[in-house]
Amino acid sequence: MNIVNAKPALIAAALACSLLAGCQSTKPSPIDELSLQEGLQKVDSKVADAVYRRPDARMATYSKVLLRPITVQFAKNWDPKSDGSALYRMHEPDREKIKSELADVFAEVFRNELEKGGYPIVAVAAPDVVELQAAIVNLYITAPDVSMEVAGRSKVYTSDAGHMTLIMQLHDSVTGQLLARAYDHRNADNAVWQFTNSVTNTAEARQIISTWAKALVRAFDASRADGVKPAASTASTGQT
Repeated sequence: MNIVNAKPALIAAALACSLLAGCQSTKPSPIDELSLQEGLQKVDSKVADAVYRRPDARMATYSKVLLRPITVQFAKNWDPKSDGSALYRMHEPDREKIKSELADVFAEVFRNELEKGGYPIVAVAAPDVVELQAAIVNLYITAPDVSMEVAGRSKVYTSDAGHMTLIMQLHDSVTGQLLARAYDHRNADNAVWQFTNSVTNTAEARQIISTWAKALVRAFDASRADGVKPAASTASTGQT
């Protein structure tokens, strides 16, 4: 597979986003300049903060998805060690565990939603396969679980689990051509204060990721001019 500047472009967009505190919805968005330089055009979106697409991209030709492992970055202003409470004195393994588990949840949710929508996840490139690259940046967790013994005796009540930002790119899986890029920031807001731990944090993250995955399915559906969705494939599936 000939992927030309695919990963560097995603990293560049993620770094641009991470330079903005919290990566809130800004005008212009962090991906504007890079996307325009790469020949993408901005399209209206009621779901994401910013969406760009290559004008000549024929998304209806793709019926399967090659899902790449995602990148996860914490927010620059998120530093549990700065808090005086022992609960927030996290070790590096705690941080890596959070990133790894969030990446797994992302893969699980996107696989489930895409395949339920009729777009199976496959393991190899093909003319009808679109490659999905994604990064979650500015991850901010209000009350993370830690491995220290004191954490088992502590409870933290919060009104939200935190926030995170998605940067997602779609590429032709054979040529590597960039087809589209999206950027969206989401807060995990709760109506009431609740005990926050890894279980509630994961549930909040899963809900946000599900929103992104369902939006992608709807975008795929809308791109099919004839209105006919592809039948679920019986081909071998998997993630690389």
